[in-house]
Amino acid sequence: MSVKLLLAGRRDVDGNPFSPPEAGQPWLRRALAWFHEHAEELLESVRMGTGPQGAPLLRLRLHPAAGEVSVLAASGARVVISAETSAGGPGYHIFLCDMVKRLGQELGLTWADPDEAAGVGDPTGYFHTGDEGPVEVYMLASLQESVAQVLRMRRQGESGFGLSMRFGHTFEHPGALLTPLGPRDERWLRNVYEDPRRGMDVFPWWKPGLHARTRLSRALCRMWTDVVWRPPLLDEERALFRDVARLLESAWREDPSLPYPWREWQEVLGYLGIGGTLAEEVRRRAAGVTGGLPMGYRRGAVQVALPEGWEIRIPGSLAEAHLQDGTWVARDHRRSVRFMPLEDGAEESLAPTSAERRALELEHRGERVSGRASLHMEPGECRLTAVCSSGRRRALCVVSFDDPEEQDWALGTWRSLDHAAAA
Repeated sequence: MSVKLLLAGRRDVDGNPFSPPEAGQPWLRRALAWFHEHAEELLESVRMGTGPQGAPLLRLRLHPAAGEVSVLAASGARVVISAETSAGGPGYHIFLCDMVKRLGQELGLTWADPDEAAGVGDPTGYFHTGDEGPVEVYMLASLQESVAQVLRMRRQGESGFGLSMRFGHTFEHPGALLTPLGPRDERWLRNVYEDPRRGMDVFPWWKPGLHARTRLSRALCRMWTDVVWRPPLLDEERALFRDVARLLESAWREDPSLPYPWREWQEVLGYLGIGGTLAEEVRRRAAGVTGGLPMGYRRGAVQVALPEGWEIRIPGSLAEAHLQDGTWVARDHRRSVRFMPLEDGAEESLAPTSAERRALELEHRGERVSGRASLHMEPGECRLTAVCSSGRRRALCVVSFDDPEEQDWALGTWRSLDHAAAA
């Protein structure tokens, strides 16, 4: 039972419902500018596109642990805003409702009454009444139901569960349940099933408002799920490190008593080359931390969802990018993995070179994917080139590496290629 907002409204002109409504696309651009102005430091990402029947659609993310908020400028001057808030917690739900109300006031939206039968409205009632009390009740009920489902499936021998984890990456990490704020064990699951309030620590935004704990939890979510724990290769990685460092410093200056991740904070500052008084304090605190696994799911392997239903297992330390030609690339300073779905006949133009064809021919037949590969080995320039098939789907996979001793890793990466739609 996740908590979902589905708010319907009508676009007016200057607050007058009898005036001709503004066209959807211009109104949505105004909404985007409004979010940029009023959600400045919280705006994770924005995407403009189209929704049902070609209606203009704005998707934005306001928290690293939460899903996207959709703003649809539908026909007939209608606006539909939808979001799932249970991943963030009561504070996030209240924040989002308040922001949408303000958007409506300033951009001329008249909201429709809630309709429980149609699923329209705020199930907690907060958007309509301003009463915060039921929000916590709904969030805890959602958590208890999720935990009960995980416990049932674990009794059946299944594993690899995630709660509120973003689609696209499945992390290999010890823990009965992976969450954006770190793994939880079997004991935690049983305790939360008995009393869901014992699981409040899993919500990154419990109390309303922007405060030290909100900023700390935001940084922790990024450190667990997004940060690649090595010196940054890309501008985006450096920006992520800077954002984490900014959030931690801001939270600490407001409330130094909170439980900060001193070792990982020191690691982030080291990657950025930041020194000074605060860095010395972080280093001193980190020296006193003993035991426990370091935070960060990307310290281990990760299963990545690729275009057209493909999946592959790579080290979490590789930087990923989707190129405009449809290619997905993951790399560090000495290894890279390149993947491209193929259309009919495309493998001919991307076929291995003559030298690669003369190299050792390899074949792999998995449960759902089969393929052939050539292996080109020279010191400092090793490359595995493979064409893989799953039913009618075909793809090219190229694994490059500097050290010949990493041949087994390259072979394992190729053979990990899977196709979810064939399962």
